[in-house]
Amino acid sequence: MIGLDTNVVVRFLAQDDPAQSPIATRLMSRLTRERPGFISAVVLAEISWVLSRAYKASREDIAGALEGLLRATELMVENAEAAYRALAVYLASTSVEFADALIAQSAALAGADETVTFDRNAAAEAGMRLLR
Repeated sequence: MIGLDTNVVVRFLAQDDPAQSPIATRLMSRLTRERPGFISAVVLAEISWVLSRAYKASREDIAGALEGLLRATELMVENAEAAYRALAVYLASTSVEFADALIAQSAALAGADETVTFDRNAAAEAGMRLLR
């Protein structure tokens, strides 16, 4: 297994850097079930942020990219069940950040009764409780 940093996966997805994108693509094409790439939950959250903020990608495009990573047999995603659940929350919302949904779903799967936040949007859309 080989760990993948956010910038490598983003270069692969975006294909926007003439030097780094081909290198990332070559690496990704060499991954297999037997020697998969590992994407941490942090990297998954960062990917959604970078695609949204830096690339101005639509929610649908971000969701498609995340789902593609989750479904790829040559990738192992940390806490994939939480990521799938977070993706469903993200798709059902018009404003929740994927990272907030991932935080809430990861906590729920770990046995947390609730996740508290000061973020009103996360409380309203990601299933967290607003801490007052």
